[in-house]
Amino acid sequence: MRKRETKKKEGRKSSVTELLETPLPMPTSSSPPPPNESPKSAFFMTKKKNTASASKFDEDTLLPTPLKALSSISDLKDLASSRLDHLKRHIDHSHSEILKDLDASQSRLHKRFKIQTQACQQVMDEAEKEYKKMFERISESREAMKASYAEFMADAQASATRACKTSITELSQSCEKSMDALRSRFGIPST
Repeated sequence: MRKRETKKKEGRKSSVTELLETPLPMPTSSSPPPPNESPKSAFFMTKKKNTASASKFDEDTLLPTPLKALSSISDLKDLASSRLDHLKRHIDHSHSEILKDLDASQSRLHKRFKIQTQACQQVMDEAEKEYKKMFERISESREAMKASYAEFMADAQASATRACKTSITELSQSCEKSMDALRSRFGIPST
């Protein structure tokens, strides 16, 4: 019975050591992400940079620990500790890359917003210039219409006054002459 338990414990130890011994898989651009990993946002996707820190992380994951080196629990703890440190460094590196990408995208958005604001301001300035030109044209047209109306009214009043003074008297005189001619023709006495 004890032999079976020790075999089971040895089997567990070997599977745990194998698990800790295998390097963490780093996703590459050609291989699809594992199903349990959340999809990456297109907002943070950038081209892979060839920096010294990135190559350091790649080298760290590629260094396997041989089975012979894990001879005691303290070695196993050291391996787990080094893996944990590596994971922390990797998370810190990823976090700094994400922050850099976020800053860059915010900078791009700020530039776009500034360009759009300048374009809107330019359109507003042009529209205001056009409005002033149209207002000036309308004012000039209104003044010209006022002047022509005043001239027309002056001409109409002058012609009406002339008609009242001359034409009506001339017309009444000619009417009287015609009436006198008719009276004399028919022998009607004038009253």
